[in-house]
Amino acid sequence: MGLRARKIHALSLLILLAAVLGSGVILLAQDISSGSYTVLKRYIYPRYNGDSEIQYLVYGATAVNKGSLIYLTTPMIDIVDGSYTSIRQIDTIDAKDPYPTPYKLGSEGKILRRFWTSTHHRHSQAWIFAEKATFDKSTNILTSDDPAYFRSRQLDADGVGFDAFNDRKFIHIRSNVRVVLRLKAKTLEIEEPAPSTSNKGVKQ
Repeated sequence: MGLRARKIHALSLLILLAAVLGSGVILLAQDISSGSYTVLKRYIYPRYNGDSEIQYLVYGATAVNKGSLIYLTTPMIDIVDGSYTSIRQIDTIDAKDPYPTPYKLGSEGKILRRFWTSTHHRHSQAWIFAEKATFDKSTNILTSDDPAYFRSRQLDADGVGFDAFNDRKFIHIRSNVRVVLRLKAKTLEIEEPAPSTSNKGVKQ
C-alpha cells in the first residue's frame, strides 16, 4: 500500500469527506435542571437514524447547555459504521477511560492498526477531534475555530476550524488543510507501505 501526503484546498476536502459522513449528527444535551444553564460532565450522545441504527456518538469532557447552544470541551465525534442498533453493542468511552487522541499524519502501520483495532474504535468509520466546539440546535451545525483532526481508515486530515453540517451531510475543514490518503485500506487489516522497489498500489 502506498501513502500519499499532500495539501488539499478546503473545498476539495468537502468532496472527500462527504461520502464518509452519512446522514449527519444531532447533538441534544438533556436539561437536568429547571434553569437554562446546564453543565454535563463526560457527555455522550448517540444519534440514531430512522432505521434505529446508530449513526454517531458525540462525546465531550464537558457540555454546557445555554438556550439553543451547547458548548463542548474536548469534543469527539465517532462516526459509526451503521450496523449497530443499540449503544450497548458498542464499547463506549465511559468515565473511567481516558479519551483517545488522534495519531499523527503519516503514522506507520502498527500505530494505525493499534488505533483502529482498539475496542473503542472497531465499530467506527471515522473520528473527529478538536479542543472545543459549539453546537447550535436551531441549525444542527457543529462548529469550531480550533485545530481539527479527522481520522478514518482511508483518509486522515488536519486543519484549523471546522463546520459539521447535519442537514447537508458533510464536514468543512476551513484552512491549513493537510491530508494523508491511504490506498486500499478498506478493512481493519491496514496494509504496510509498499517496498520502495515497487510502486504497485500507489495512485499516480
